[in-house]
Amino acid sequence: MKKFLIPAVLGVLVLIAVDWYFILAANNSYEEKIQILSVMIEEADNGVDSLVTSSELLKGVRESSGEAGREKLRAYGYLEDGRNWFQLERERTIRNTLVLSVLTFFLYLLALAGVAAQCKKQQRQELWNLSQILDKLSARDYALDIPERLDDRARQIDRVVGQLQSLSEQLRYHEEQLIREKEETRSLVTDISHQLKTPVAGLKACFEILNQGDLSSEEEEEFLEQCTKQLGGLEALVGSLVNISRMETGMIEIHREPADILETLVAAVNRVYLKAQEKQIAIEFEETEDLEATVIPHDVKWICEAFINILENAVKYSPSNTQIRIRMMKRTTFLRIELEDQGMGIPREDYHKIFKRFYRGESEEVRKQEGSGVGLYLTREILERHGGSVTVSSRYGKKQPGSTFVVQIPY
Repeated sequence: MKKFLIPAVLGVLVLIAVDWYFILAANNSYEEKIQILSVMIEEADNGVDSLVTSSELLKGVRESSGEAGREKLRAYGYLEDGRNWFQLERERTIRNTLVLSVLTFFLYLLALAGVAAQCKKQQRQELWNLSQILDKLSARDYALDIPERLDDRARQIDRVVGQLQSLSEQLRYHEEQLIREKEETRSLVTDISHQLKTPVAGLKACFEILNQGDLSSEEEEEFLEQCTKQLGGLEALVGSLVNISRMETGMIEIHREPADILETLVAAVNRVYLKAQEKQIAIEFEETEDLEATVIPHDVKWICEAFINILENAVKYSPSNTQIRIRMMKRTTFLRIELEDQGMGIPREDYHKIFKRFYRGESEEVRKQEGSGVGLYLTREILERHGGSVTVSSRYGKKQPGSTFVVQIPY
């Protein structure tokens, strides 16, 4: 109610000013009439016709104070209170003005009270709307319907409601993120348990047979080799899981520093060279253009890891006596690197799936090979954190199958 005190005070001041003006006008009118009457009495005593005197007064021709006439009126008692009609009219005008002012002031106060009541009602409505919004947010209902209004106070309320709407969007995003993370965690646990099932089952079977104690030395050596093989698979799986965890939780930081990308690629080739040599697979560079001293800002360690994952898959899924060709081509804003193998190929519907975590394909040929299905996933994550990308195309099902992985790294 305090904000209506100033309009009320201003209303009082305006009414006082108006009353003062009308009272002053009534007094002036009274004085002018008495003066005209005094002049007419004074001139009548001097033998001048009253009609001529009044006509000259109205035209402004005659100027007289009429003191003699005023004294005569006073002597007869006509200037005393309540003794002449002009004075009664003045008092009636002043009284009516005061009564009308008081009535107008009370009507003004009633109007202010009505506006105050309406504002208070609107405020209660706005508070109720805000409470409804908060109840909806508490009930995880993030769809807010906010009508647009034009007055300043409503816009201030709408700013608060807009902030609540922004909060609701953030809450909805975080809830969806939590749900997504929950589903991903469930999927991760399922995938890990699936990946662990085979090597653990193999180890269990080998140890059960070894514990029987009725095996020859050759058989014991064979089962021990199987145990070593399964343990190696478990070690590789755990290492891959650690890398995934560190990558997804931000523990792995990419440090991009200017370095020769060709040297990084050669280092990756050297890491898979022995495996390729065992299958008599040749890894060859095709020099399509001058690529000496191709310096690109990148994290040497992790880009090398990304190339190793692609090359290991190429060696693993390619038959013996084949080739892996590597081509590097400069583009306007990035370097394009193609790694082409002569392996079994990839179905078109699996082009995007192979970069998902733990995906290894459905074919029997893929299932026969060892692997955890995280290498290409890590490759994609590493390249995306460098602002690059990796895609694949394949000649699956043709006479000369094979796949081509295309890596793009921005300058």
